[in-house]
Amino acid sequence: MAEFWAKGVELGLKGKQLTEFVESQTRLLAQREERQAQREREERQAQSEREERQAQREREERQAQSEREERQAQREERQAQREERERQIELKRLELQIKMEMKRLELQTEMARVQNEHEAPRLRDNQQQMQHRAPKLPAFADGKDQIDTPDFNGEVEAVCPKKPLYDLLIGNIGGARRPDDPDFEWRMGSAQPAVEEEDPLPFANEDISELLRDDRATVHRRDQPQVVSAVTTRAQAKKDKTTTPLRVTNSSATAVVDRDRLIQLQEADSTLTKYRSRPVKEMTKGEGTVQFEVKAKILYRVFQHARVNGGKPLRQVLVPQPLRRQVMEVAHDSIMGGHLGVKKTSDRIQAAFYWPGLHADVTRFCRSCDICQKTIPRGRVPKVPLQKMPLIDRPFKRVAIDLIGEIKPPSEAGHRWVLTLVDYATRYPEAVPLKKIDTETVAEALVDIFSRIGVPEEILTDLGTQFVSECMEEVNRLLSIRHLTTTPYHPMCNGLVEKFNATLKSTLKKLCSEQPRQWHRYINALLFAYREVPQESTGFSPFELMYGRTVRGPMQILKELWTKDVDTPEVKNSYQYVFELREKLEETLEIARENLRKSQDSGKHYYDRKAVNRKFTPGNKVLILLPTDHNKLLMQWKGPYEVEAVVGINDYKVNVGKKSKIYHANLLKLYVERPPEAVQVAASVEEPAELDEFDGEELLELGDLHKKEGVDDVKLGPDLTEDQQKELHDFMGDFTHRFSDVPGSTSLVEHEVHLTSDVPVRSKPYPIPFQARESLKKDIDNMLKMGVIRESSSPNSSPVVVVKKKDGTNRVCIDFRKVNKITVFDPEPMPTATDLFRQLTGSKIFSKIDLSKGYWQIPVREEDIPKTAFATPDGTYECLRMPFGMVNSGATLKRGMRKMLKGMKNVVYYWDDLLVHTETFAEHLETLRELFSRLTKANLTVRPSKCILGTDNVDFIGHSLKEGQKGLLLENVTKILNAPRPETKKQVRSFLGLAGYYREFIPNFAAITAPLSDMTRKGCPNRILWGPAQEKAYQTVRDLMSRDPVLRLPDTAKEFILRTDASDEGIGAMLMQEHGGKPFPVSYASKKLSGAEKNYSTMEKECLAIVWGIKKFELYLQGVKFVLQTDHKPLTYLNSAKFVNNRIMRWVMYLQNFDMRVESIKGSDNVGADFLSRVCE
Repeated sequence: MAEFWAKGVELGLKGKQLTEFVESQTRLLAQREERQAQREREERQAQSEREERQAQREREERQAQSEREERQAQREERQAQREERERQIELKRLELQIKMEMKRLELQTEMARVQNEHEAPRLRDNQQQMQHRAPKLPAFADGKDQIDTPDFNGEVEAVCPKKPLYDLLIGNIGGARRPDDPDFEWRMGSAQPAVEEEDPLPFANEDISELLRDDRATVHRRDQPQVVSAVTTRAQAKKDKTTTPLRVTNSSATAVVDRDRLIQLQEADSTLTKYRSRPVKEMTKGEGTVQFEVKAKILYRVFQHARVNGGKPLRQVLVPQPLRRQVMEVAHDSIMGGHLGVKKTSDRIQAAFYWPGLHADVTRFCRSCDICQKTIPRGRVPKVPLQKMPLIDRPFKRVAIDLIGEIKPPSEAGHRWVLTLVDYATRYPEAVPLKKIDTETVAEALVDIFSRIGVPEEILTDLGTQFVSECMEEVNRLLSIRHLTTTPYHPMCNGLVEKFNATLKSTLKKLCSEQPRQWHRYINALLFAYREVPQESTGFSPFELMYGRTVRGPMQILKELWTKDVDTPEVKNSYQYVFELREKLEETLEIARENLRKSQDSGKHYYDRKAVNRKFTPGNKVLILLPTDHNKLLMQWKGPYEVEAVVGINDYKVNVGKKSKIYHANLLKLYVERPPEAVQVAASVEEPAELDEFDGEELLELGDLHKKEGVDDVKLGPDLTEDQQKELHDFMGDFTHRFSDVPGSTSLVEHEVHLTSDVPVRSKPYPIPFQARESLKKDIDNMLKMGVIRESSSPNSSPVVVVKKKDGTNRVCIDFRKVNKITVFDPEPMPTATDLFRQLTGSKIFSKIDLSKGYWQIPVREEDIPKTAFATPDGTYECLRMPFGMVNSGATLKRGMRKMLKGMKNVVYYWDDLLVHTETFAEHLETLRELFSRLTKANLTVRPSKCILGTDNVDFIGHSLKEGQKGLLLENVTKILNAPRPETKKQVRSFLGLAGYYREFIPNFAAITAPLSDMTRKGCPNRILWGPAQEKAYQTVRDLMSRDPVLRLPDTAKEFILRTDASDEGIGAMLMQEHGGKPFPVSYASKKLSGAEKNYSTMEKECLAIVWGIKKFELYLQGVKFVLQTDHKPLTYLNSAKFVNNRIMRWVMYLQNFDMRVESIKGSDNVGADFLSRVCE
């Protein structure tokens, strides 16, 4: 610093010029030091990356070596097994040859022994018995004869011609075997006509089937008699063909259940007891009626509706738990069930049967159907969101490789395949025709390409055997190439080269249409055409990104021929040319990288519109989309298989049989296992249903006695498309029982009441007006039926107050003030609106969800229930669910919400209001499913009429949110505008309290309302002395509120701008951020100056405005860089000048905790903060 001062003095600089010169030199020095430090960090990082790559290569080499040794061992083992099988086959063959040779020798010996004429005929007969299936038969007489042959055995009616063609002809008679299917176990029986039995052959009685098996393929005698059967006609064969029975799903539906057994099971089922004990009376809801009755000891539910069953009563049998699965199997799994969906299966069952929780049981049953899961269309399973590939900014750092073929017809030179390669950074393609695609040929072609473009660091291929062979692994090791592979059946991972392959095949087809066998000669011309054209994703042609210049092509040549205008290149030396070329390449690649990023974001945006973020965990059962066994191009779901590990964002290792493979999530589908028989006894889906909700012509299950709302009452965003509305309706159908105005009962948290005294709290009951007692009794009865309260004998007692609501009805309130005074306070932190709105930045789609009586869904701890007792004219009751009015009720609700939403993103809550906020609809739907899955697990219900899903404009915490802006809630603004002029202190405070909720929208709110707030001070009369100042302040607030002011939601990724100003009466601050190059307000703040502060100097007031503004918005400004703009120029030297004023010095020391850049602006540009600081006149 000193040397800069000295240098400036030497240059003759003085005053402000000298100060600016020193500051500029200091900044330059700091920048140089920062660049040096940055280079050192980059060098260290590069060294670390090189060491990491070296370690990775060593690990991969060791792994490859172990895999090669393992494969070698497997090959040796298979070779040994193959040799053993060949040895066994050879032994069997030798054994058979020996056996045949022995039989031949035995036959020769026997024939040599029989030399005389008497023995020769008998020997021939015996030979015929051995070699022919039919023995020599005696002459038959016309009529019935007994025959015994391998083709037929029994008594037949035969005809004996005088000149027979064959010994025996068997026609199409009953019991005859097919000509190609004789009885190999046949032996000569007693029915055979008598033949001389003297000196039989040694093997005459041997099992003929053994001889037939061994010798029929090799022994053939010309004099062998033939047995021929008549040919069966096609009509006869079709007539005799048996029908193959159909396969049906094994089901328990065949279990025999008679009437007595049904009655016994109904009486033993505890879930049906309340219906049996309920008096028989008709209950009405909407247009339908329902009642329960016992007829002939069988319990029925009778439902009647004008559009169901022709308006006639529909009698449904109440099914006990042991028989419910059998009913669902018949309705869904049976051969006449048809495996229909949840709604149709549910409607089919309700035509004859009913039980509480039917819809939930049917939903689980249908979703766990093995056949339905394996036959679901591929398009019905949503894809996972697209992941961004790393942007490569160095040419040929990573290349994609693939093979095209087999191409028919082959080229004239015999080429059948094409090896393609595309660079990720420049999109520069290469293509080499090949005659064969063995590993050696492919490796040589790749090395030839590498000799022209250089050796890449990474290559990406599919799992083709040419790319994953040992030879290719050795090539990669020698060239230090990292080999990346795609997952099976997922070519999208290698989409760059796949897209080029499609372009190459399409263009090549057009070029060689007249000479199809010369296609290999067109490839180089095709590559030039592809390289010359700018790519949509980069904005430059591959030639430009590769060489840094525009290549002279046909268009340039044509232009030169027509215009005779040839550019004369500028003469440069080598150094200048290399330097400029390098700069141009760096600049071009940087622009291409930015274009790639935009193209990538655009592609992901359109792809993710219907994507769902599906995740699997180790141990999950999944189905895999694999080719069928008969056609590689047809895919079907196979499984289930078990997920072993998560190996990437969307890649999973799955145990398929005896080995593990890695599959992409788009090829996987979660397999829902059908639970055992006892699954139907699930307490979480118990529905005390009594009345039906009927919609259109659909037959629905009964709702709760007090349920008045359902999914039809949920509002959807007005700007949703039909597909989005359908997806939301499907989602609501999956969580029907979460949409109810009847509160659930959660197990997440219990309300605890810790008192500082054990003395019972007793209060005298308040008198209840007689006209209100009937409604109070009705409310108490409803709360008893809902399980919210119960009768009590507790020594505690709090009074009840009946409050008149806006609609004229009464509301029961319990006065717990005495209990609250001795209650230990729960320190659970409460959410603030500022924190919640900060999380909504960037969100475009909202869903607002309100719990149904959130307090009543939380049970009270058993030992604390007596502390909640309250007295009514009809008796004393105590709360089983958390009541309103207790000091820690809000903290308990907050704790339960925090536990339920722990670890979940894109969901904020304020008391029992939940807001889902996302940027895309696909992400929004996935978040809703996750939220309602947690609500289901927690057994919480939401109020349908207060829910709105998938909207871009929502009211939350008294504000209106739309497109990143925060506005006023019209309902509250109307209250302010319609509020009568206040006349007392209390009315003024009420008005200021309502308007003050939106003070961040109103510039200079403190100064504007000063005349009104001054009237509420101590000592002022209770009746306001209304004057011109008060009237002007009152009308100004109303006028500003009616202008519908809006603020931008804070975006922590953008730089904040804080503008401050001070006047004689007040100080103001305005927090802003730039959007589209223009500053927009985020929040306003103002403050009246106290008597002492009004005596500050102008410098002190301006500095006070800065300090107060930073403190006001410290949540946004702490720890981030921001810009401080002021129209008081001396304050721009806060960080460099020395101030004699101790107060300013203390403020300057405080400001050192913040990273800010002070800018001076014109007073005319600081209208916002200036207005905030001035009192309206």
